[in-house]
Order: sequence, then C-alpha cells, then structure tokens
Amino acid sequence: MQIQTTRLSSKGHIVIPKAILDAYHLTIGQEFEIETTSQGILLKAKNSPAKTTLHDLIGCTGYQGKAKTIEEMDEGVRQGIIAEWGEK
Repeated sequence: MQIQTTRLSSKGHIVIPKAILDAYHLTIGQEFEIETTSQGILLKAKNSPAKTTLHDLIGCTGYQGKAKTIEEMDEGVRQGIIAEWGEK
C-alpha cells in the first residue's frame, strides 16, 4: 500500500484515508491502541469480538427435529444440570 498523508485537527483528530478504512474494514466506533515506538507512533485497530446474532447460532446444536417450546427447553436444561450435578 502506498503512503498517504493526513493532518491533525485542532481537536487532536486524525482522519484516516478512505482507502485504508476500506482495506482494513474499519467502521465508526472502531477502537485503536496507540503506542510510541523508536520509529514513531503506532496505531493498531483493536480486535473487537465479532457480533453474533441469533441467526448466526441457528443450527449450532445439530438438532433437526420439531421446534421445542420454552417449557421443553427449560426441562432439557434442568435435566442437563441434574445429569451433571445431581438432583438437590
């Protein structure tokens, strides 16, 4: 990638050129780590955990039967706890 130039604003803001925003998939609200090195200032995008939606998780259990009711799911959780920890 070629070197690009930007300026520091009176409020201390630095505008990151669009080509770099696009290349690194940076979005509004992105957090950065900044440190000083012997060569200057190093700006690193923090790796944020990926946003996971319920849709992303569908199918992760491998269950392929009829949809369960909340009551059936609660009972399944209760049975799992009993199997792991015993009934009290």
